Amino acid sequence: MRVFKALIGALMGVSLAACETLSDQSAENTVTPREVYEQRENEDVVIIDVRTPAEFRMERIKEAQNKPLDQIQQWVKELPKDKKIYFVCRSGNRSGQAQRIAQQAGYENTYNMQGGMLAWRREGLPIVSGE
Repeated sequence: MRVFKALIGALMGVSLAACETLSDQSAENTVTPREVYEQRENEDVVIIDVRTPAEFRMERIKEAQNKPLDQIQQWVKELPKDKKIYFVCRSGNRSGQAQRIAQQAGYENTYNMQGGMLAWRREGLPIVSGE
């Protein structure tokens, strides 16, 4: 029983250390909705909305391009390597996944918009609705 408890304790320690490393990594690749808003018209910036086309049509950032996460393997290699790429979704989860996939594909200037469109809306930032 003691060996089992020691093993569980060791595994929990490793898990916590991995979570800390992940959150440190995430923090440096995360931006706020306000940062995206302030950079959105910069020619060196691309905003990629990874939600479904239906979600994108309902509301979006005017400058955003829709590239659904479920098709990322088809479009990730087409992203410009010389620009900052901001990924957006509803809450920040899918865009975080897209940011990590793009980073693994060799893209260095990729960022996840923290809190997604929910946070964008809470900030009172402008959205486009409908077709």
